[in-house]
Amino acid sequence: MPMNIVIVEDEHWALAELAEVMKVYEPEHRVFAFDNGEDVLQALDSVVPQLVLTDINMPGIDGLELVEQLNRLDPSIKKIIISVHDQFEYARQGMKFGVIDFLVKPVKKETLYKAVNQAIEQIEQNNRQKQELLLGNLARLLTAPELSADPMLHAYARPAYGMILINFEPDTSVKGRKLPELHPDELKRMIHSTSPQISEKDIQVIALDAAHSVVLLPGSARRTEGQPDTVALGLYQHLHHALSCHVHVSYAMKPVGASFHDTFIKLRRTVEDHRLFGRSSYLRPDSSSDVDLTVLWDRVRVMESYYKKGDLAKGEASLLDLVGAVRSLSITKRQLGLFACDLLFSLKFNLLEAKLGSINIHELQEDPALIHTVSDYRQLFVLLKDKICSLYCDAETAHHTPKGLIFVLLGIIHHHYQTNISLQQFAAEHHVSLGYLSRLFKSHTGLTFSEYIVDYRIRKAKELLSHGVDRLQEISRLVGYEDAKHFSLLFKKSVGESPMAYAKRLNGAGSKRK
Repeated sequence: MPMNIVIVEDEHWALAELAEVMKVYEPEHRVFAFDNGEDVLQALDSVVPQLVLTDINMPGIDGLELVEQLNRLDPSIKKIIISVHDQFEYARQGMKFGVIDFLVKPVKKETLYKAVNQAIEQIEQNNRQKQELLLGNLARLLTAPELSADPMLHAYARPAYGMILINFEPDTSVKGRKLPELHPDELKRMIHSTSPQISEKDIQVIALDAAHSVVLLPGSARRTEGQPDTVALGLYQHLHHALSCHVHVSYAMKPVGASFHDTFIKLRRTVEDHRLFGRSSYLRPDSSSDVDLTVLWDRVRVMESYYKKGDLAKGEASLLDLVGAVRSLSITKRQLGLFACDLLFSLKFNLLEAKLGSINIHELQEDPALIHTVSDYRQLFVLLKDKICSLYCDAETAHHTPKGLIFVLLGIIHHHYQTNISLQQFAAEHHVSLGYLSRLFKSHTGLTFSEYIVDYRIRKAKELLSHGVDRLQEISRLVGYEDAKHFSLLFKKSVGESPMAYAKRLNGAGSKRK
């Protein structure tokens, strides 16, 4: 962080020499030279020093008077005295006014640099401690209804402020993939680059947890040409293009005297209720409400009819069509979670009511948190397909109609895919010809029995790879293949790349996901 370093020396050539020696600290820091104490005090409106190096004997205000007045104005200013006098009394008086070092002229450059470097390090450490304390208190202001009595917060408690909430959403397809770790200074630079009128020092960034950060801005800085969301929109565009995860950004204005906590709770509710599923989203305070999903239920009934008839291929095709229709609506994650629960509840209710007559409705409810296990529409399709297939498999287990046998067989594959499943043995146990069962299986699933098992095992292998299992021999065994080379060939034929290449691509930095 750049600092203002002030040097004060009344002797012209001594001041010129000192200014030349201090140039090593530019341009990282700014060095200002004065030949008397009065000019330093008058310049405080425009130059606020963090470090002052001053002589003692000067006309007008001498060095000790200067450090005393600076100490009264701001005790955090570090002071170093440079003097021809080495009396202890001068040092003792200087210590009372916050002088951290006393150098006797003539001063060697190495001695001067050592003293200045130590002062800068001390200032930076103090600034870090103050900033950490401030951010901790601001975090408590945001998350707790009671207002902290810490004096540091008084400047933030009453004025109007702009508040931006950033929600980073993880990719659930890869277990262990971490959310981006953005340093607060990076966010400050992003904001300043799109809104140069806002100084980085006026921006506060509070990381509440790995998935949520809050940016606080002066209220006046937010109102750029009458558009209070200019800063938030610019920040969202930066993050959306720079990150590989989904990001959701919204903003709110904290009115004068209003509670930080109340403003934050409303802002968080806006993000949770209106963030889109499967993509990043910029959310204005007046973001639109839920979309009408009535038209989707006709597609649900068509899909349901195929599954009831045991035509899994057409059922999955209808489900894929349904998921595509949902995607085109730009639906919120909250509403999609409710729709998925309603869909599964409806299928369970219709299926069990037809078979059992009376049912316990409460046992049919799905967990609304189900939607948080997936992060894109491909994962949603797989989740619903497995749920629906499992539902009909369980319902048909006790029935030995041809349609029922297909669901029974699918249930066996899904639960025992790691083992050697024999279609011939299954046909014999259920008193049906092997040829008939083979044709029936393909007509219902669109795949032969062998193709279906390979397809299901490869899907499970991809899940294992995404969850961090990276030993080819182990993956091969877990999905039912003793020969790792044979498994690798099947995987490459199905996916287009070897298991290890797939894992490397999946777990690497990856390209941006839109």
